[in-house]
Amino acid sequence: MSKPNQSNENHSGKIEILLFSLGSAETYGLNVFKIREVTEMMPITKMPGQSGAMRGVVSLRGTVLPVIDLAASVNMYAGQEPTKLIISEFSSRTVAFAVSSVDKIVRVDWSSVRPPQGFDPENSHTFGVVMLEGDRLVSLLDIESVCQREIPEADTSPVSTFDLADAAPIFFVDDSLVARRQITNVLDTMGLRHSHAINGNEAQQKLMALAGGTDQNEGDVRDKVSLVLVDEEMPGMDGCTLTQSLKADKRFKNVPIVMYSSLTSEENERRGLQAGVDLYVKKFDSEKLSKAIGGLLERQAAHS
Repeated sequence: MSKPNQSNENHSGKIEILLFSLGSAETYGLNVFKIREVTEMMPITKMPGQSGAMRGVVSLRGTVLPVIDLAASVNMYAGQEPTKLIISEFSSRTVAFAVSSVDKIVRVDWSSVRPPQGFDPENSHTFGVVMLEGDRLVSLLDIESVCQREIPEADTSPVSTFDLADAAPIFFVDDSLVARRQITNVLDTMGLRHSHAINGNEAQQKLMALAGGTDQNEGDVRDKVSLVLVDEEMPGMDGCTLTQSLKADKRFKNVPIVMYSSLTSEENERRGLQAGVDLYVKKFDSEKLSKAIGGLLERQAAHS
């Protein structure tokens, strides 16, 4: 199976999901835009010191890729040997995930993706669930968190600092535990206060609560939140929908919004800018993100 078809419809409030099995009755899914290709299982070379769900490495067209046994990583091992490799690309990583079998690609609305209920969001392997026709429940895996747990990778890019001691708190929203920790580290290093939400719906509720004491028509919440950071892809309310909601509220008219994503597609950036974000940052990079935040806050301070 070659690279899945990534149609532009995926950027109209929809997500394309590759369905697959880990050897049990449950169905799992990955965002097609994080998948380079699907291939048959191939010989795996074990590496000294490997542990956990790491199986070793494979050579794919001259590139050596780490292989993660996805079933073992999410504690769903059913005793069935993997037959497929899902080659995934996100941020600066390319990783092969070993799975039992691959089914098909489906397209659903982001609004139909729900955060998993009853799970600790700080330790869950999934970022959302969606119900397909026939009451087929699909768990969408947080592969960034899986990778960071199995193959820890430090962000070595420097954090740019600014004189922003008087800035109001930053508010950020991301459904990924790994991303929330990375963003927290950037903001702490910059000396900025912050608060966060784990999905778009929660972010909207918290931001509306912050703005609750200001006038709907002429209010300005910059003394409560100086900048909003939004992930593009989240269950329920995605980053573009949240951005449009905030930009339509006059209380937030002077609050800059920065969107970031682990995806690098030009279409993703176009959609974010069209939604009204002030800056779009591709991939997660501490230096780029800190420069974007610092630059916007400095310009905001100069015009206040």
